[in-house]
Amino acid sequence: MIEISIHPDIENKTIANEYAKLLKLWKEKKVLSCYLGADGKWENSAKLCQSLISKIHIRIPNEPKWHENMPQIQRKSNHYLVYCQHWLYPNRYQIIAIMSPNAHELAKTSFLAELEKRAEEFQNNF
Repeated sequence: MIEISIHPDIENKTIANEYAKLLKLWKEKKVLSCYLGADGKWENSAKLCQSLISKIHIRIPNEPKWHENMPQIQRKSNHYLVYCQHWLYPNRYQIIAIMSPNAHELAKTSFLAELEKRAEEFQNNF
């Protein structure tokens, strides 16, 4: 069974809780919400890849959702849900950030160090 937790410093806890439900449904039952998009690692950051940090493009609540027939790889936005998979317990994930707005620009800043810190806290919690 997949377990999704939320980092205590998450930017918006209410919205994060809703995305946690969607992420769990996708990871556990392969049911992709129309609010979740392209998923991937941080290709340009070895540290983030080693930390098992991923990002998934998201639609935020005030935006129209993606059409259910649109392939996941084509669902792109400027908002990321950032999550981490535990290295020892692969069924455990933690949402560590909601990068919105301007996720692409934010991904080029020192905020990446904060993501590393949050991921390390999650990895060391068990």
